[in-house]
Amino acid sequence: MLLIYHSLVKPFLKKSKSITLHSNVYETVCDIFGDILYITALNVLSTWQYAEKHISECDISLIKNLEEFIFLYKKYYLAVSNLIVIGGFAHINNIVDVPSSIYNLFSDQLPTNKQKYNKKTLEVVVALAFVQPLTRLSSYKCIAQSLIRHKLKRKKHDSKTSIEEKINKVISSFDGLIEEQEKKRKEAEGTKLFWETLGKSLDQYRTPERRLIRDSKSRPLNLVNPGRFSSHWFILFNDLFVHVNGSTANIHPLETLWIEAVPNTDSLQNVIQLTTPEEVICVSTISEQEKTEWIHSLNASIRTALNKESAFKPPSIRTASYTFSSKNIFYKDAKYHGRWLDGKIHGNGKIEWPDGKFYVGQVQLNALCGHGKMEIPGVGLYEGQWKDNLQNGYGVLKYTTGDMYEGYFKDGLPQGHGIKKQGDFTSSTATIYTGEWVNGVRQGYGVMDDIGKGEKYLGNWSDNKKHGCGLIVTLDGIYYEGLFTADVLTGHGVMVFEDGTHYEGEFRSAGIFSGKGVLTFSSGDRVEGSLSGAWTEGVKISNAVMHLNVSNPVLPPNAKPGSFGKLSVAANQKWNALFRQCYQSMGVSEAILTPSGNHLANGSSNVPDNVKIWQNVAVAISSSHKHSKPGKKTSGSDVEKSVDCLEVIPVFGQKTLTLTDFTELKQYLYNACESNHHPLGQLVLSVTNAFNTTYGGVRVHPLLLSHAVKELKSITSRLYQVVTLLFPALPYEGTVVVLPDTSDGSCHENSNPIDGEVVSSNSLLQPVLLPRVHPALFVLYALHNKREDDLYWRRLLKWNRQPDTTLMAFLGIDQKFWTVHRNSPSPMLSPSKEEVFQEAVETLQQLKTTFSPIEKLLVIRSTFQKMTTAVQHELGQHYLWNMDELFPVFHFVVVRARILQLGSEIHFVEDFLEPGTQCGELGLMFTTLKACYFQILQEKMSINT
Repeated sequence: MLLIYHSLVKPFLKKSKSITLHSNVYETVCDIFGDILYITALNVLSTWQYAEKHISECDISLIKNLEEFIFLYKKYYLAVSNLIVIGGFAHINNIVDVPSSIYNLFSDQLPTNKQKYNKKTLEVVVALAFVQPLTRLSSYKCIAQSLIRHKLKRKKHDSKTSIEEKINKVISSFDGLIEEQEKKRKEAEGTKLFWETLGKSLDQYRTPERRLIRDSKSRPLNLVNPGRFSSHWFILFNDLFVHVNGSTANIHPLETLWIEAVPNTDSLQNVIQLTTPEEVICVSTISEQEKTEWIHSLNASIRTALNKESAFKPPSIRTASYTFSSKNIFYKDAKYHGRWLDGKIHGNGKIEWPDGKFYVGQVQLNALCGHGKMEIPGVGLYEGQWKDNLQNGYGVLKYTTGDMYEGYFKDGLPQGHGIKKQGDFTSSTATIYTGEWVNGVRQGYGVMDDIGKGEKYLGNWSDNKKHGCGLIVTLDGIYYEGLFTADVLTGHGVMVFEDGTHYEGEFRSAGIFSGKGVLTFSSGDRVEGSLSGAWTEGVKISNAVMHLNVSNPVLPPNAKPGSFGKLSVAANQKWNALFRQCYQSMGVSEAILTPSGNHLANGSSNVPDNVKIWQNVAVAISSSHKHSKPGKKTSGSDVEKSVDCLEVIPVFGQKTLTLTDFTELKQYLYNACESNHHPLGQLVLSVTNAFNTTYGGVRVHPLLLSHAVKELKSITSRLYQVVTLLFPALPYEGTVVVLPDTSDGSCHENSNPIDGEVVSSNSLLQPVLLPRVHPALFVLYALHNKREDDLYWRRLLKWNRQPDTTLMAFLGIDQKFWTVHRNSPSPMLSPSKEEVFQEAVETLQQLKTTFSPIEKLLVIRSTFQKMTTAVQHELGQHYLWNMDELFPVFHFVVVRARILQLGSEIHFVEDFLEPGTQCGELGLMFTTLKACYFQILQEKMSINT
């Protein structure tokens, strides 16, 4: 080995730079030859040391470093085999001169009739030189066998077992190594001969690692139903199956080849089906035995290519890479890496097209289907749901221009509810549209916030244009409402200014009069006639009559035209796409419900199957969980833990409704609405975001309040219809049921709400909806009631500068509620009463921390209870209020509580309070609070200190 290394290997390495093709193969062989030379030297040394009794058998390098020996020899015989395949020994012979010392070393192994320096003979010498380390494997086996015999003779039984096991392992390892390397060299020799006899027709597929397994010229394999004049040749390599059709070679990687034996029929015998990503090939053999052998060879080669155990059939499901040909239009020249099922891409994978487009996500039976992300150069990045190679379902498309669409798609185009942001937000030239889409255009109800123009449109659309009923509010505080045609306000409409001035009549465009109308000024004066021209440039008035406001010199606050609200989109026509999407995910046809949601439109035969609805809900939750991003999940929260239970069909609320059932139902509903995976949670999130987009932001107008209230009530009603599909035991929309805390669980309609748990659409859904929309909604209330609330706050600040005794005297509170020592020359507040009234004040201040009317009423009731406790502590436990005594004391608490925008809070409660709750104790207490507020507004007297 030393002679070979110094006389042949090293000289070749110095000149090997001239080799350009497969140079790495030559370098690998030479490098490993050097490594084997090194460990061989170590083994010689350790064997000599053992012979001299300096070390034990276990310290012989061959035994001690067996793993390294096996590893290097495996690498070496594979490298030598690769060299054989490409005819490497001939190339080495051409580059270096074989010295006579190497020739003499192997002369006894050469044929006697060969000339000494014949080129072919020298090539054989080079081959023998490089194969020489492999021929020594049998010597290592003999060494190990001799050690065993020597050990047995010495009869050292104390450690016999462990040493013998190690030596036997050496013998068995080299047995396997000898057999394997001979097999690999034989395969390499056969492959080399194949390429040499073939010529250069398939030379491009000749690689060092590729081995011939079998071909149809030597082992017949015929195409089933071939063309009349066609010729077919099949070649099986260790990594490819090649089908040569005439002069065309079709290449099929074994990682993506599936083999199936076709049962024999009268017309088809011994048929094998080969499934590839782009075609199915049926071939036949001349006998059943040949069929079995071909199937075995094909499956064995596929298993090897997949690195699978030889004892198993190649799996139907695999992970592999494949580059499609131009035959497939959608996947033309695309490279796929991912999961496969019986010849079809199926599962998770990545697809890259030559033009730079790529997709990462789910694929089902050769089609993009499920959740995935695709980037298209020059277009943008889409992430969301796919079906049949197109965007279908919810997704987000970020355009390269900076625009973004987030919403639902159908067949590659926006359809359903979606949000599109366009333009440059940093330069205030952007627009945001939230609403319905059909076939990629704005169609149906939607809200457009045009930041550049400084206006917001709420109304119907057709073919990307404002069309139908709608309204516009501008940054200048102008309100327009009317009928739009192709983006232009035309025909009858209304216009309202911040100061109360308003117009109702004919328009040619927003702010441009054209026809008969009535212009009413903030003073109450009005002009009725024909108006034309732009409001900002001067209005021409003809055939007009001037009506002076002499009867009422002050125009009522928030005055509106007579047609206000009649020309805008009805509340129940807004955001229908979101509700349709929820119904679809639950497997329910929206058409079976009447507008009230109480009865079925087509009779009892169309009653939705409650079990199927719940099954669809479970599927929707599971699918959403599967496709959600890991980073979005907050595993530590109680809500996320309870989400796992949402897929289970509950037993409560299905046929009967008790107080216990209703408590569990409310908890389920809370968890569902907090979850982005549940259809209800997705609906609540989407519809409240749409509401906040509509009525929040910079362009808000107090006149939008009435629209917002109607819209929120409609959302509550329609959402309740969805909930009743899940829980049929709930009462019909519009009815109120009270569940008493009784063991029989009986319920009574229209009972006093204080006597039990109120069950209605408002009581169930207001706690879910109102906290989510409260900030945007309350801004509208604050703007609408600004004049009154400002006056209320100025008087409140003035009165709160006074001490308690002065304020109580001013408010007319009987002294028995605020003095202790009646004979004292200076009445003073009792310390105990001051503390108790302070508790009532602090309780009332909690009004600002609640979001639903019933919660606010309960705060008011708690305030009255604190006041009653204070009075009964001083005047006896059986003392009862009368209104003449109660009102001034409560008035005092209201003043001291300093509740900001109390008028807006009262207005909010009035709008959303259950009708049945307005009667009884809670209603009376709320009326008392309203009376205090109006008393503060109307109070003309000042406090004399």
